[in-house]
Amino acid sequence: MEKLSRKLKGLMVDEVAGLIKKNPYLFFVNFEKVKASKTEKLRKTLKKSSSELKVVKRSILKLALKKQKLDPLCDMAETSSGITFSKDDPTKASKILYDFSKAETNMAIRGGYVDGQVISIESFKELATMPPREVMLARVIGGMKAPISGFVYVLNGNLQKLVRVINEISKKKEVK
Repeated sequence: MEKLSRKLKGLMVDEVAGLIKKNPYLFFVNFEKVKASKTEKLRKTLKKSSSELKVVKRSILKLALKKQKLDPLCDMAETSSGITFSKDDPTKASKILYDFSKAETNMAIRGGYVDGQVISIESFKELATMPPREVMLARVIGGMKAPISGFVYVLNGNLQKLVRVINEISKKKEVK
């Protein structure tokens, strides 16, 4: 019987390690006293942003992190009861978790892993308050477009003034 449980534990470690490998953004949370109905709402909200919340046993999570060579994250796994895996935009998932933790006092955010770096709770809050990726891209493009648009308006203004001057000269010649 012991061998079966050891194999089962190995399979669970492999599954969690696979999730860690597939998802570049990880967030550790502790929500021990949060009601199941609220946790389910959180999971549904996270799923819409291509993220998922999993409850993983600490020992299995530590083994999976070590298997993926993410030993610095083992400290966060000491007190965490859940881990959020995010594929796309880390700001969406972090904002959802941050908003939920503000509404639910029993949930605590422990930190995360973004772009190959361990992030603290303070960095997590900064990430959560950032605008989404689409908004940031729009701002960058708007900033790049602004000088070109200004130049076009200046050129257009000079052409309009030239047309008005020529129009006024033609009116004066018609009157004579």
